[in-house]
Amino acid sequence: MPIPDFQSIMLPLLELAGDAKNHTLREAIDHMADHFELSQDERRELLPSATQARFDNRVHWARSHLKQAGLLENPSRGVFRITDAGKKVLDSKPKEIG
Repeated sequence: MPIPDFQSIMLPLLELAGDAKNHTLREAIDHMADHFELSQDERRELLPSATQARFDNRVHWARSHLKQAGLLENPSRGVFRITDAGKKVLDSKPKEIG
């Protein structure tokens, strides 16, 4: 399976946050990698700049877009949780976000 783009990560990431608990980015990256059944090689694949894992970067972008849309918030650095607006989106049972 190719590494999913950040748009494909957004709904599963919002679903992870749907428990209304605080989540760390590291926890989210690990959970999303398991969700998408990525191999260890896919998890370690680096961006062309060789500064960050490609999948980690895409999870960061997904979180960033969900935050900009008002569906996630950051109660502290490196931590996110769902907002009321995010809960409403999940309640509508979307097939995708993007």
